[in-house]
Amino acid sequence: MPRATAPQTLSREITISGHGLHGNRPCSVRLVPVASATGLLFVHTPTGTVIPAKADLAGDLVLSTTLVKDGVRLQTIEHLLSALSGLEVEHLRIEVDAEELPILDGSAAPWVDAILEAGIQTLEGRRRFMKITRPVEVRNGDRWIRVLPFDGLRLRYVIDFPIPALGRQSRELSLTPDKYRRELGAARTFCLAQEIDQMRARGLALGGSLDNAVVFGADGPLNDSLRFEDEAVRHKMLDLVGDLALLGAPLLGLVEAHAAGHAMHVALAQAILADPGCWEWTEEGEPANVQFFFHPLVALPA
Repeated sequence: MPRATAPQTLSREITISGHGLHGNRPCSVRLVPVASATGLLFVHTPTGTVIPAKADLAGDLVLSTTLVKDGVRLQTIEHLLSALSGLEVEHLRIEVDAEELPILDGSAAPWVDAILEAGIQTLEGRRRFMKITRPVEVRNGDRWIRVLPFDGLRLRYVIDFPIPALGRQSRELSLTPDKYRRELGAARTFCLAQEIDQMRARGLALGGSLDNAVVFGADGPLNDSLRFEDEAVRHKMLDLVGDLALLGAPLLGLVEAHAAGHAMHVALAQAILADPGCWEWTEEGEPANVQFFFHPLVALPA
């Protein structure tokens, strides 16, 4: 499927309700189509605060991505943003009645299903891409993330955990809506069983359960089954797609990440936006004819 060349929104509005992963409070999200290319705009309905999905408004990034403006917080936005970005819907009004979005089943699949059921329509104009022209890198010890020039959008991700049940996983793909749906959208958020008490002592993951997260114990996942053998790294890539939506425009480049997370994903987006010399606007968004790889350390042609 070729990459969309016109801006896109939804064909009709939809509402999804649930409870927050961290606060465990009820919350509801209304996705409203727009008539022109406005970007993704969150609206906190109790206060009327409008919060654009932009990296400079990112706040608390511990175990989720949060936008903060005028004292209003919107937490756990990454799965919705990932579904929208993965399906190339980049213009929408997102009305939220609480300070956290619903976790649903811990993946982006319920959002994807709702978006596809509502339908996608094009808007006037041409879709503009941010094309990387030289490398940008963010490092923190042995954790790092970088973006390199590439014709299309390709993701390359490695995770490495010190328990055999999870261990080292790697995956690479060139992102299209079809591949997003098949390869990333259904991957659920995950954690280590040994971390749960500590997280809840900090007021996090209060709404977490085996219904909305994969929990890895010493001998393997506590859930009945995994959706993918490497579900954990796929979910990290899902998160990356959502966090890169904070650039405010679709990206063309190769993004490589090693043991990264929300903070580093957003730091990369901020670094790109802070350096206009590393990218340029283009309307040429056709992905390169590349294949799917499983090992992310193979050198790519320039």
